[in-house]
Amino acid sequence: MRYIIYVALILINFILQTTVFSYIEIIGIKPNTIIILVVSFSFMRGEIEGGLIGFFSGLLIDSFFGQFLGLNAFIYLIIGFLCGKIFNEFYKDSIMISFFLTFIFTMIYGFFFFFFNGFLRGYPNILPFLKSIIIPEALYTSIISVFIYKILFIINIKLEKFDRKKKNLFKQ
Repeated sequence: MRYIIYVALILINFILQTTVFSYIEIIGIKPNTIIILVVSFSFMRGEIEGGLIGFFSGLLIDSFFGQFLGLNAFIYLIIGFLCGKIFNEFYKDSIMISFFLTFIFTMIYGFFFFFFNGFLRGYPNILPFLKSIIIPEALYTSIISVFIYKILFIINIKLEKFDRKKKNLFKQ
């Protein structure tokens, strides 16, 4: 059941990211809801589930929009794994921690993305990219994450209750 919900969340997120959130751009920047999904589940469920959600979300983006198949999958996998590994022991109900983690990992995503799409292509100056894209996207995504994290937190609680019921059912 949990993995069916994950697949549904990845697909819904992909559709929202590529349609609805395209209409709420601010100065050409739209929130990266994939980061929100990956960071949220990494934070709540750990590095394995966060990494898997990151990998498959990134692969879906790469399949439709990526210049290099697997680049986003790799970046989101790393983000999911790192976030889950480092921050798994924090208090899960904190919106501020979610905001902070989303900001940090959106910045990390921006640096990875610049490295592979800018620096390796001969554009060594990150400062314009940092000021015009990375920092604004990190702020915008973090603000949006406050609202989305609450929804994902509730979904996770319901999944945990379902898992406990299923586990108790099979114990008898």
